[in-house]
Parts: sequence; structure tokens; C-alpha cells
Amino acid sequence: ISSGDIEMASKWGMQIGGQVDIKRSDGRVHPAVVSGFNEATRSVTVEWFENQETKGKELDLQHLAALNTVVYNALHNKEGGRKAGGHSMLSPPVDGGVPARRQTVQSRETPRDKENERVKAARPSAKIKEGKGKEDKAFNNIQEIAQKREQRRAQQEKQAAKREVAKANKGANPNFEFQEMVNDFRDGQVIHPGIPPGMTPSDRKITVCVRKRPLGRKEVEACDVDVTTIPDGENMLLHECKLKVDLTKYLEHHEFRFDHSFDDTVPNAEVYKYTAQPLVRTIFDKGMATCFAYGQTGSGKTFTMMGVFKEGARTPDSSSGIYAMAAADVFRYNELPVHKAKGLTVSVSFFEIYGGKVFDLMNNRKRLRVLEDGKQQVNVVGLSEKVVTCLPDVLRELQAGTEVRASGTTSANENSSRSHAVFQILLREGKKKRLHGKFSLIDLAGNERGADTASASRQVRMEGAEINKSLLALKECIRALSMKSKHTPYRASKLTQVLRDSFIGANARTCMIAMVSPGLSSCENSLNTLRYADRVKELKKGGKAPRASARPPVQPGEPDMVPTESPMANLDEVEDDDSSDANWLTEPSPLESSLARQDLKMLHESLKIKDQDQNPNLFSFDVAVAEVLEQGEKVEAEHAACLQFERDMLLEEDRLLEDINSVDYDVEDYARRLQEIVQAKIEKLNALQESVTDFRAHLRQEEEIAKKVSSSPGVRY
Repeated sequence: ISSGDIEMASKWGMQIGGQVDIKRSDGRVHPAVVSGFNEATRSVTVEWFENQETKGKELDLQHLAALNTVVYNALHNKEGGRKAGGHSMLSPPVDGGVPARRQTVQSRETPRDKENERVKAARPSAKIKEGKGKEDKAFNNIQEIAQKREQRRAQQEKQAAKREVAKANKGANPNFEFQEMVNDFRDGQVIHPGIPPGMTPSDRKITVCVRKRPLGRKEVEACDVDVTTIPDGENMLLHECKLKVDLTKYLEHHEFRFDHSFDDTVPNAEVYKYTAQPLVRTIFDKGMATCFAYGQTGSGKTFTMMGVFKEGARTPDSSSGIYAMAAADVFRYNELPVHKAKGLTVSVSFFEIYGGKVFDLMNNRKRLRVLEDGKQQVNVVGLSEKVVTCLPDVLRELQAGTEVRASGTTSANENSSRSHAVFQILLREGKKKRLHGKFSLIDLAGNERGADTASASRQVRMEGAEINKSLLALKECIRALSMKSKHTPYRASKLTQVLRDSFIGANARTCMIAMVSPGLSSCENSLNTLRYADRVKELKKGGKAPRASARPPVQPGEPDMVPTESPMANLDEVEDDDSSDANWLTEPSPLESSLARQDLKMLHESLKIKDQDQNPNLFSFDVAVAEVLEQGEKVEAEHAACLQFERDMLLEEDRLLEDINSVDYDVEDYARRLQEIVQAKIEKLNALQESVTDFRAHLRQEEEIAKKVSSSPGVRY
């Protein structure tokens, strides 16, 4: 506070930071804080708080004197409260002149009056001295008010600049407001890109990770918004953009936590280091390891597992994917002295599961059968297995298999994988090539086409239903592994059936990599992916198993459960693949089909617990799809057998016609044999016709149930 302000405070009966009453233009009278004096204009600046804002105003002394007695008395005492030269008692003297009455009074002053005037003049200074502490506090308050005012003005200027930019970009980017909302949220977060310092690979039995890919070229051109944020190595946020009833835009933040979270700056090599690499040691310890990538089409699953797609290529560069990195580490571990003494042989197999059918990718997509032998061990009959001695051998097999893998074009990806690709690295020991360990690396099909499979064509329905069912079964099998449940529902899908040995046993480890597309257009699918992964992670944290983990009760007329989940301490109890043909089932037995139905029912029971609004026709739809696939396989097998029978009968008829020209030709024998051939052909064709009729009935039933599913409310998966 300046000396001039102190003088004005003494002269006008006010001080900086003190309160005075003021009158507003609407007639209201309320207190305000004095913030400054202007001697030239004989005015005072005041401030007050109103509606969470600081407001100010400059008032003349007459206004304040009319409302404040202290101001009036101070001005009256200083200026004598007299009129001279036509001036009022509150007006300053004109041209520095002194009114005549004031001069007369001064001429009559006595020495005693002068002493009184000196004492009175000293009193205000003493009061100001006494109030010095209050003035310092008032000064600090004024400074704080001024600082807040400057901050508020800077914020308003920043918002105004943003509005100007928004007006310029609003036409070009329809998602600009959402983008600004996401950016504002991130500005208030502490984000550590890449791999945080001190992060170590997980050694848990079940490891769940999430990886975010960068925005693609098409998404950038469409002005898509990145709605995913990974602040550190564990947490992931998804910002769901929503509209209120009054069309006000807002963000709903979904937060998830996993073992590891990788943003779009982390390369494949780093992802491999924290996901699949820790599992390599498991197979050298006589264990079963499984690593799979899950997510919607175009989220980066094939990029992560198989490698980078080069410009214009339809197959990836296999050397940069987790498949090749895992194989390289297997060869490196096998050369270590502790393992080299075991004499282990490395071999690989590569197959895909498409539409509930298994195809060998190392044998021109030959159709394979998945069966259980007499000891209830699941095997893929006829699957090719090739011994490899170096990484180039593995890359050649991967490249050849990838070229024949089933793929399609979707709105998200031109080279969309429509099948589950399973690449297995096997360790065998001894002359009998006994299985020592197995590493299954799986590139799953995209999950987004299951959202509306019932309203699409039959091929898409069948494809999507099988994909969804296998993904749901995979999740429940991992849950059973985590919870050490007595039963694992592996029969619910072909995928979990061929991976059965990866879900049982004390030395089995699994790693899941959930792939997420960052764009606003993929927000719903990304949220479903994160929830899928989070449900797996929930069980790993411990706690009681949900009711769905229990085996559903056996229905009347159905056989009881066959115990198959006896825990294995190691792989010494696993039978070799070269079992005798007598142990194999030539086709799924009624018991096996019934158990598969029970496992499927178990999956849907788990859905009912989590999603109360589940579509009531969904279980019937999946059963209908399973029956169509089962009947289709039956008709195909009968058709192939009928063709072979026709070939055999043609040879028999040729021999019969040759016998006609012989010398000892017996016409009775010819007629009998011909009648037997015709009768056998009729019986064979009638059986085939019945199977085809039954197959078409299942197709019609599937069509009707699909219509009910598409028209019924409730979630699908």
C-alpha cells in the first residue's frame, strides 16, 4: 500500500481491504471491499463476490458518503462541512481556493486550538500504525483476488481460442468435440508411454495382457478418435462417447487392470518378452503352454502372432511374429547343456479350425477328424508333424500354411482371418518319440462378426456362431483351469477339444493377449474384448467359483458324466500318438455327443449369471448350428461312402458282364447276382436320401431359430 493510499484512507475514512456499503443499479445495498483510491477523480474502487465470480466497480465519494456514516463524518470533518463559492460541503474547493468562512475561523484560532488541531492530525496516523497488520492481510487478499482474476482471464482466453479452432475444424472433423474431451481428460492424467521401468514378466499360471494398436490409415482419413488410454504398464482406460437426453455430449470412462498393458509404441519383440517367452521354459519342464491372441478383426492379432504384412502382400513376414520368436527360443533352450543331454527333438504342426472343422495347413488343407481314443485322450487324426532343426525350417512351414489359411474381406480388414490358426511346437524324447512338452500358439478369428450372426446369410451365421461358441468355451476352460474346477467344458467346441491337454494338469500355463482397436468406431467391440479379458482376470484373483462353474444336472434320459479330468503330474501319463487303431472311435458316439451338449449348456448357464437379459433363443440357436454341422459331417461321410460303393459295384457289374460271354454261362446266377447288386445300390441310396432329408430339416430348423434370435431382445455374447 502506497503512502498516497494511506493518506487517502485517513482523509476519506476508509482503508484498503475495509468494507463499505454500496448501492447497485437495481436498488440492492450490500457490502464491498475497498481495493483502491483515485484522488484526481475523488472516487473509490470496490470489489465483491457474486455467483462464484469477483466483480468490481468505481464509485464517487458522494455515493459512499450517502450510505456510510464513517465516510460522511470523515469528509465533513476534513472539509468543515461548509459551503463556499457555491460549492457543497462534500465538493472539493475550486482552483485551490479556501472558502471565506474557513479563513475567518483560522484567523480566530488560539494557541490552545492549534495544539488541539495538532493532536487530531496525529490521531489518524496512529490508527493506521495500529492497523498495519490488518492492512497487510488486506493487501494479501487483494493480491490473491488479482491472481485468481488473471488466471480466470487466461483460462477464458484459452477456451475462446479452442472455440475458434473448433469452429474451423467442425466441418472437417465431426468427432472434434469428442477428441477435445478425450484430450482434456488425458491432460489431467499422468501417462508413462511404453514399458514402465521395473516391469517384469508374470510368472502366474494364467497371464492376461492387453495390447493397443495405433490408428490405421483409413481411421485417420475418417477423422476417427483414439478413445483408449494406457497410463502405465497395467491399467487401461476406454472412453465411451455418449449423448444425454438433451443431446449433451459426455464421456463414460471404463477402467480395466491386467497383468500387462502395452500401448501402440511397444514393438512385437517387447510384447513377446512379457507374454510368450516365459512359457518356453514350461515345455522343457514337461508342461503344456498356450498363448493366444483375442480381439476383433483388424485389431492386430495376426500382426502380433505371425508378423508384419508387407506392402501389397496377402501373407505376413513370419520372422517378426511371436510364432517365430518362440521357435527361436525353443532352439536356443534346446542347445543349453541341461537340455541337450536329454536328446529332445523339435517338431511342429500347423492346422486351422474353420466352421467347426479341422484342416491341416501343412498338407494342402486336408480335412482332419478330432476323436477320443479308448483312454479318453483327444487326438487330431492324421495331423502332419514335421521335425525341424532350425528357424528357417519353421518359417518355411509357417509361410506355406499361412498362404492356404481361410481368410476373407471385412469392413475392418482386407485380409481378415476367419479361422483359428493353431501352431504347435512339440518336444519329443527317446526312440519312441514320447511327448515331452507342447507349446500351442493360437491366432484366433475375429470376434465382432458374432454380434449379428443370426441376421446374416447362413454361411456367415454358421461361421460367426462357431467363432463365438469356441471363444466362449475357451474362456470357460481358462476359468476352470484358474479355479481348479473338477470339470473343464472342453467338449463345447473343436478349439477347446484339441487344446484339452493344455487345460488340465499341474504344469499347464496360459497367456492371453487381448488386442484392442483404439478408434471410436470400434469402441463397442473393444469394450467387449476388454470385458472378455477382464472376466478371465477376475477369476485369477481368487474367490469362490460362480454357480456356472458347476456341472449342470443330468437331464432325464441322458447318460451320466464320464470323469476325464484326472490331474496329471507330468506328461509321462500321456499316451503316444501311435496308438492302435482298435482304440480309436470311428465316429462320435452318442455318449460323446451328449457330453458335448452338456458342456454347451454349461456355457450358456454362465452367460445367464452374468447377463440377465440374455437372448432366450441363443442356446437353441447354438444347438441347431451344432446339429447342422454334425448332420452335415454325417451326410458328407455317407455320400463319400456311397461313391466308393458305386465304384465297387461298377467293378462287380463289369465282372458280371464278362461272365455272360463265358462258355459255362449260368443265366440264373447272373439274374441273382444282378438283383443283389441293384438291391444293395437301392438300399445305399435310400439311406443317403434319408440322411439328406434329415439334414435339410435341420437346415430349416436353424433358419427358423435364427429369425427368432434376430427378432428377440437381449444380448448375444
